[in-house]
Amino acid sequence: MATIIRKIFHRKRKPPLACSEIPLEELDSHVHTDACFLPVEPLTVAEIFQSQGCKACIKNVPRIHEAGVNPNIALLTFNVTYFDKAEWSDTFAAKSWDARQRGYVVRWGRKSVFTPEVVVDGVVDGTGTNEGETTGLIEQARTIRRERGWNILLDANDTELRIDSDRAESPVHEILVIFYDPAVQNVKIGKGVTKGKKLAHRNVVKRIVKAGVWEGGNLTLPLPDVPEARGQGWAALLIVQEPQGGPIVAAHTL
Repeated sequence: MATIIRKIFHRKRKPPLACSEIPLEELDSHVHTDACFLPVEPLTVAEIFQSQGCKACIKNVPRIHEAGVNPNIALLTFNVTYFDKAEWSDTFAAKSWDARQRGYVVRWGRKSVFTPEVVVDGVVDGTGTNEGETTGLIEQARTIRRERGWNILLDANDTELRIDSDRAESPVHEILVIFYDPAVQNVKIGKGVTKGKKLAHRNVVKRIVKAGVWEGGNLTLPLPDVPEARGQGWAALLIVQEPQGGPIVAAHTL
């Protein structure tokens, strides 16, 4: 199996193309053009750490969203609590998302956090000051993943996940199931320094569940809580990531 995977990965020098713009109501009548095709890349994970009480988030988060409109990018929103001491408490904020952001800060040897922060594949980050910056971060992260040279296929259904890899041994990685609300939500802030402003939220994370660990080779594991999450209207993203703010080496949407 590992030999087959290695051949698949190294045979294709350029990513294949896939149409990314077929509305459901036009499945039978859609006419393809060059503009609707995008390269199919391994899924890149962009995590946005933001707050409704953050002035810079009002301006920068929409730019991050624009750069993330791509089927090869999984965008996740984590609202943090750092601004909740002011007059307005973020309606989606959680201390656990503070801890996730701080994991990256500690890993990178920094002494402070900032918002908004977009972290791509757990290896690069920025403020999303402009769409070009976020696009550049995505390309940097993809280059880092390619240079690592790991061939990992992550797949799943509603009951189990499977990892196939030609890397027989690896440092411990966590297999995480990230449940999020796929609805776009625009929140109007009622108090504080951002009073009257609206902040967009895409794919607000609701829960993270650890499904197991991967230490190299092939692996099959049961997948927890997916039917329950679907009953609440949530979607799910699987990632394989080094613990405590390490690189994300594989991702798959359910």
